[in-house]
Amino acid sequence: MKLIKRITDKDILGTDGLSTKRPRMTARAILKNRKEQYAVMYSKEFQLYSLPGGGVEHGEDAIDAIKREIWEETGCRIVTITELGRVEENRAHCDYTQINDYFVLTTDDEQFSPHLTDNELKHGTTVLWLGFSDLFHYIASADHTTGQRKFLQARDVAALEEYIDRENILIR
Repeated sequence: MKLIKRITDKDILGTDGLSTKRPRMTARAILKNRKEQYAVMYSKEFQLYSLPGGGVEHGEDAIDAIKREIWEETGCRIVTITELGRVEENRAHCDYTQINDYFVLTTDDEQFSPHLTDNELKHGTTVLWLGFSDLFHYIASADHTTGQRKFLQARDVAALEEYIDRENILIR
């Protein structure tokens, strides 16, 4: 998969250092429905907008993981899957690494019934469907105060910018 970006503490916190931990693998998505709306996950507790997705479980590949994660987080069945690229995170400040494989997905579903975990429900997580410009604005313009949320934001923005370039999308 094409490397979109490698994000380190230098980029986010302005500090040096690299983690040597084995990376956690994840699959994430830019998911569009037939109404040209895009899925975004919103956590009320953390005031965080992010693209749907999550960890690749033992025995899964990234494609299986993204199908499962999208079903869990949005309740959608996937019609098409296209690779977008990879964003690598190296967080020396907490000795953590993560590799995020991003995909562009479409769904024809119109009824959405997420299957969120108890933890996601506890944090007030919901899925919203927005136009692309609004999706990009909500994710990119947030002014986060923690390193964790800044990393989450940076990885999603990198993927969205790759998508914008690839699809020649104009942001209003």
